[in-house]
Amino acid sequence: MRELTLLETGYLAGLLLLSLVLPLRMSFRGLQDAAARKSCMKTVWIGQTLGAVAGLVVLASASFALCAAVFGAVSCFGCALVLILRTSTVP
Repeated sequence: MRELTLLETGYLAGLLLLSLVLPLRMSFRGLQDAAARKSCMKTVWIGQTLGAVAGLVVLASASFALCAAVFGAVSCFGCALVLILRTSTVP
């Protein structure tokens, strides 16, 4: 394993904090419908998986660290937007 720079450590810390966004967004709504909850959980897991892949790329490659961190942030915000749209249409 290679040694991380301070900037790459910051990327990982940011991705770690962003990993809390999706589960917290899901829990704030408190969906009662099982089908809607399952659909939203699928979105949360997709966002978490994309963030984990971005974190692994930051750990593995110094040249792709910035691109991976941006990809992780964009995927997290994209999944959060999908969650917002799905939960706002549920009564």
